[in-house]
Amino acid sequence: MPGEHSGEGTTRGSLSGEPRATGGAAPDSRVMRTPYAEVAAAPGAWTHPLRLPPDRFQRVQQALTELARTGRPVAAFLLGGEGEPVTDVELYRDPSRTFGTPDIAACEEAVRALSAATGWPAAPRPEADSGLLVGLGLREGYAPGAREHAPEETADHLRALSATGWECRTARLVSARLVGGAVRWYDEVGVVIRAEARLLPAIEAAACAFAQHRFTVTDLGHRRTYVLQQRDGE
Repeated sequence: MPGEHSGEGTTRGSLSGEPRATGGAAPDSRVMRTPYAEVAAAPGAWTHPLRLPPDRFQRVQQALTELARTGRPVAAFLLGGEGEPVTDVELYRDPSRTFGTPDIAACEEAVRALSAATGWPAAPRPEADSGLLVGLGLREGYAPGAREHAPEETADHLRALSATGWECRTARLVSARLVGGAVRWYDEVGVVIRAEARLLPAIEAAACAFAQHRFTVTDLGHRRTYVLQQRDGE
C-alpha cells in the first residue's frame, strides 16, 4: 500500500516489480530545482550487506573502527533507530575528492577481513539491478543539538513526487577513516532510501529541506557512485 508504515522504521511506495498506482500526487515546490552539484564520482555501484546476531551499537562501532584502523575507509548503514540492537549492516563506497575512492576489489577484501574478525556473514543482496541507494542525515548540519527532522518527512518528499517506486528505512549512518594515525568516526540517525532513478529530485528536495551539505548516491542502473554537494553560495 503506498506510504504504508510497517512499524519497523520502514515506509514504502511500491518498488519496481510490485503493483504500481497510476497517476498519484502532482509534484509541488519541494521537488523543484535544488542546489546540489556532483563533486566526486567513481565507476561501479558496490554495496555489501551483512547480517549479524542482535548486538549493541558500541560493539559494532568497535568492529568497524578496527577495520578503519587498518587503513580501509568505512561507510555503512546500520538499519534501525538509535538505541535499537544492530542486526543489519550495509557497506557502500563514499567517493572523496581528498582521499579518493577504494576500488571494488579492495572493498570486497575489506569485507572478508571484517567477516573473519567478527564472524558476521554476508546477507542476501537485494535483487534490484536498477534504481538508487541513498543515505540521508536528518540533523541540520553537523553540530550536536541542531534541529533534527523525523524520518517520515523524507517519505513526504518522495510521496509528493510519486506514490510508488521507493522505500525508506530508519538507519544510523556511520563512517570511519584513518587520518593522521587516528580513526575519525562519525555517526548520526538518518534514513536509507531505495528508489527509482526518476525520484532523485525528491531525494534532493528532502536533503535540501534537512540542510544536508552532501550525500552519496549509489546508482545501480548506471553502475556508478557519486557525491552531490550544495553549490557554493546557494
